[in-house]
Formats: sequence, C-alpha cells, structure tokens
Amino acid sequence: MRMNVNPNRMELLRLRKRIKLAERGHKLLKDKLEEIMRRFLELMKKLHELQEGIQEKLDKIFISFAVARTKDSREQLDQFIPQGDLSLEVRTEKVFNLSIPKFELKRLEISDYDFLNTESEMDIGLKKMQELLEDLMEMSRLWKAIELLTREIDTTRRRVNALEHILIPNLKETISYISGRLEEMERSYQVQLMRVKEIISEE
Repeated sequence: MRMNVNPNRMELLRLRKRIKLAERGHKLLKDKLEEIMRRFLELMKKLHELQEGIQEKLDKIFISFAVARTKDSREQLDQFIPQGDLSLEVRTEKVFNLSIPKFELKRLEISDYDFLNTESEMDIGLKKMQELLEDLMEMSRLWKAIELLTREIDTTRRRVNALEHILIPNLKETISYISGRLEEMERSYQVQLMRVKEIISEE
C-alpha cells in the first residue's frame, strides 16, 4: 500500500535511505531467526536425550522404592527417613540477550536413617535420587531456555514478516509512485519550456 507522502525529491531520497535500512534490518533479522532456530533445535535434542536418561533412572528408582516398601509401609518409611536439607543457587546465562536461569546444587544433605530397619534397596534408591537431581535441574534449565527461545522466534518471525510483506513493499510502491510523478513533472516542464521557446522565436 502506497504511503501518503509528498512526491518530491527530498522525500524520494529519504525513502531510498529508509528502504536500504529496512532491507539491511530484514537480512539481519533473518540471520538471527536462523541462528535462534538452530539453537532451539539443538536444545530440543538435548532435552529429548536427557528426558530418556531421566526416565530410565526413574524406572530404577521406582523399582528400588517398591522393593523397599514390600517390608515397610509408607508411613514407616517416612519415620525411618527424616527430612534432609537441600539448597540451590540460581544464576543466569545469556542466550541471544535472553536471561536463562541456571540451577546449581549448593548443598544436599540426606539425614541419617535407620539402616537396620530399612531394606538395602532404600540405600540404592536414595543414592540414585541424588544422581538424578542434577539431571532434573538441567532439564528445568533446558525447558526454560526453550520456552524463552520459542517466544523470541515468534517475535522475530513477526518482525521479519512485517518488513518483508508490509514495510518494504510499501516503500517500493511509494518510491515508484514518486519517481513516476517526478518524471511526469519533468516532462511537463520540458513541454512548457519548449512552448516558451516557440513563443519567443515567433516574436
């Protein structure tokens, strides 16, 4: 759609500068979009692999706890194993100017419990749970990174489309219109000039 501007040379120069800037911005945004998509797919692959590993570990943990519960009820196990202490530290890392939270295990303490009155499978399950914790923190980081990248992809894609399908075509149409009007005015001026010369020569 043509813009509502005055068809003069100053406006033509201004629009030509603007379209160069728009085309450069369009290229930069497309490059950015491609890089974000590449990073997004890379993180999705990591997340998928991590989830598979977590599922395998969870299956083993559930089996260990199930075996431990064959002897004692859940209430008894809760009594045997008091609450421990867990402390996490949250940092941020930058990905395309996005702040991605990164969780780090600051402290993990499992309270002493009655080894004599619990199954050995309980020890195995608790040990595997500690190993699983770091995987779960990494999974949280990946999920948040993917969520933020998804939003950034959507925003960048809208900007690319706005430049590609709205602003740049409108600028081209307006430049073409002004160029045509200026050429028409130039021809009209030439005709008037020739007419003036004819009138002068007739005198």
